[in-house]
Amino acid sequence: MKYFNTFFFIILFASSCDKKDNTFQLYELSEGILINNEGNFQWGNASVSFFDALTNEMQNNVFQNANNRPLGDVLQSISIYEDKAFLVLNNSGKVEVVDVNSFQLIETITGLMSPRYIHFISSEKAYVSDLYSNKIAILDLGSLEITSFINLPGWSEEMVQIGDIVYIANRETDNLVLINSNSDEILSTYHCGFTITSLKKDNQDRIWLCGTKDGKGIIRAINSSFEQLFSHEFSNQNPSDLCVSPTGENIYFLSDGVWQINEYDDHIDTMPIIPSEGRLFYGLTYNDEKLYVADAKDYVQNGAVYVYDTSLILIDEWELGIIPSEFDFIY
Repeated sequence: MKYFNTFFFIILFASSCDKKDNTFQLYELSEGILINNEGNFQWGNASVSFFDALTNEMQNNVFQNANNRPLGDVLQSISIYEDKAFLVLNNSGKVEVVDVNSFQLIETITGLMSPRYIHFISSEKAYVSDLYSNKIAILDLGSLEITSFINLPGWSEEMVQIGDIVYIANRETDNLVLINSNSDEILSTYHCGFTITSLKKDNQDRIWLCGTKDGKGIIRAINSSFEQLFSHEFSNQNPSDLCVSPTGENIYFLSDGVWQINEYDDHIDTMPIIPSEGRLFYGLTYNDEKLYVADAKDYVQNGAVYVYDTSLILIDEWELGIIPSEFDFIY
């Protein structure tokens, strides 16, 4: 059997050398939208799509085409910093770092258990949240290596920063954990009293949270001193994918449709502004006065994205990869 395998390998290698590898695709991505398609858990079919704003064309499987190999298992998030895109693969336990324009691989970051999101502290350092490791990983942006960890009680998710303090959603404790980004030490926690499903910050340095408790959906805004600045409750709703307009005036989220509330309006909404109508809304982003809504469909076939203007008129629709969930913008 050993000799047969060796002989077979030699024939296979020789035949492969006779063929030119034309599977790489050269990209020059400049202005548009990156969409991460999570893919199915344990199927290894995560992918990245790119909508070219200059040509109005959609390009799917960008990573695979640029690097001639699969991306990995469950693409949780994409974060762009300077000339690099960081592709966080949750179930693969790695981060693929690519050139944001060519999408060619620069480095694969390992040493992670189940990474979720990256938050950039400075040009030298970033934090990586994690589902299972009970730690925040500290990433050296120069060497692109994990250098150390911050112990944390349980599942960590999205992160925002005000000054030197990073606020981290700690799902299992219903807390925001505050970390000094200079010393990498935990300073304190804020117990919000509900399971945090999404965390954002507006340009007034207000922290917005959404989540659920006892059958009620909750939207809340606090300042860095934990003063409650805004609160809104929805019966029988499960808000997620919170997105906030730059001033914080308009707040959008998903809950069997797209919902909108206004911080200056006391009216309690009872209907979504964009009903799901049987669609499986899975991701939401507000950018440049447009709403981008990802539809995971049945979690098996290719998903879709619907683009609405602020008058809630559908202005575009795209077919993507499997389970589209998040949007990142290249300018």
